[in-house]
Amino acid sequence: MTSLLKVGRRLHARVRNFFDAAPEGTALPLELLQSALDQLERQALPSGRGSRIFPYNRIVVHVTQPEADRVAIEAVFGQLETRLRERLEELRCDMPADLEACVTIDGSSAGDRAVVWVECSREQGVAARVEPDCPPPPLHVSVVKGQCEQAEYTFHEHGIAIGRGAEPTDTFGRTRRNHVAFLEVRDGVSETVARAHARLQFDPASRAYHLFNESGSNPTFVRRDGRSLRVAPRDPRGVRIQSGDELQLGRAVLKLAVTDPAR
Repeated sequence: MTSLLKVGRRLHARVRNFFDAAPEGTALPLELLQSALDQLERQALPSGRGSRIFPYNRIVVHVTQPEADRVAIEAVFGQLETRLRERLEELRCDMPADLEACVTIDGSSAGDRAVVWVECSREQGVAARVEPDCPPPPLHVSVVKGQCEQAEYTFHEHGIAIGRGAEPTDTFGRTRRNHVAFLEVRDGVSETVARAHARLQFDPASRAYHLFNESGSNPTFVRRDGRSLRVAPRDPRGVRIQSGDELQLGRAVLKLAVTDPAR
């Protein structure tokens, strides 16, 4: 019976994915909620023995709909956390106890953007609270292999996106802004970088940057002292970087230098 149930669930998921389409600008609030739940379900990661884990504890759902009925949308999305827990329980997916979710509503025209898209992040208590008062140290990025819009960068942001193209768009119409953008050229190196390849995130608690691999197929490594540390795809822990590390993204290579007076 258990095997039949699993087969039924897989079949149901395949049928739903086949027929599901991104909601249109006139979609009802319940359709918007369903689209958000579908996107969030895809964020669940396998954790072994048939179970999964949802690695994020902060969710922001963005709705861009002309003449949006804010009262109705907020009322329906008030069930978001409950509906998400129910959905993921069916997948044997563990969720964080401190999960927070909210919806933002933009009444303007979506244009080329998706009507609904979700933003997921992981925040850890104290680190999340002190972030505004804890500016990150300067991070210097030099391009060793590959072609970017610049040969060198200096950042003071908490989050730095790396990928191919300045503003690539995914299948849902969501636009991503890459801070380090490799050019759309075929030189044997640059094209091996995924459009949404990696992200550097500053952790105020440890005053260190962590590298996250956001590409499921293109390899990502941290090269340090003659060793190569593999960064697992979509691992919520990431890899803590050190000044002098080199990042290998596909065949492209970036060199990092961190200057932190606080140390």
